[in-house]
Amino acid sequence: MKLVVRGDSLEKSMSRYLIEQIAGKANITALLRCEVQAAHGPAHLEAIDIVDRGQGTVTRHECGGLFVFIGADADTGWLPTEVVRDKNGYVLTGDDVLKSGRWSHSRDPYLLECSLPGVFACGDVRLSPIKRVAAAVGEGSMAIAFVHQYLTRERTNARH
Repeated sequence: MKLVVRGDSLEKSMSRYLIEQIAGKANITALLRCEVQAAHGPAHLEAIDIVDRGQGTVTRHECGGLFVFIGADADTGWLPTEVVRDKNGYVLTGDDVLKSGRWSHSRDPYLLECSLPGVFACGDVRLSPIKRVAAAVGEGSMAIAFVHQYLTRERTNARH
């Protein structure tokens, strides 16, 4: 497993206990001063290109999955204004969207659906008291299920 880190150390952006856990795992390699430059695969992710900014080299790595962690703060300023956020930039989903009064659809939003119907948020970007990798992974799986439900419902509604 490769941990691609833009910075020159883990200490600047990660908890000490996580650094110690990573150091204790023989199957995890931290690639410092690196970035994912490209993703490859015709139907699903098969490989990524990683640029090493320190050396100026690009290497391709076989890869069946990619998890992106860009920090603990919600950096959601790039989202359209239709996606409702709290004062700290966290995306409102499910019940929180209803409570905000910004849900305009005839049905209630799915648990991870934001104020823009058919758009789902999960992990640290979502307004939630739980900010853990395991929660984000679980929410990501749930979001896929909700996307399928949403698309099925939209296709059914389009036929009627």
